[in-house]
Amino acid sequence: MKKIKIVPVFLLLAISGCASSTPPLYEWGHYEDLIYQGYAHGDKLSPDEHIAKLQADYEVAKSKNRPVPPGYHAQLGFLYYKMGKPEEAKKSFSNEEELFPESKAYMTRIIDKIK
Repeated sequence: MKKIKIVPVFLLLAISGCASSTPPLYEWGHYEDLIYQGYAHGDKLSPDEHIAKLQADYEVAKSKNRPVPPGYHAQLGFLYYKMGKPEEAKKSFSNEEELFPESKAYMTRIIDKIK
């Protein structure tokens, strides 16, 4: 009879442990939705609009003192490059490289190819 009482208590503790919410590591904003829209429906969102939305998310992250996710600055760099703004693209790729050192080899290769 005691085993029957212990099992429900254990399940409640396990479930409550899963329910505790920890804040996400990054301030994602609309980043994931924008990436999806950009690749799935690229013609519906101009690079200017995409950049404006990413920059708005950046301001929100900055106001909350939280970092933007990996790939954020690389995406900005790609958009700047697409718009014919190589210096802004290089700066964004460099920011990605600095914030996420694991991307250094890839970002360096991209930066070196931009003329």
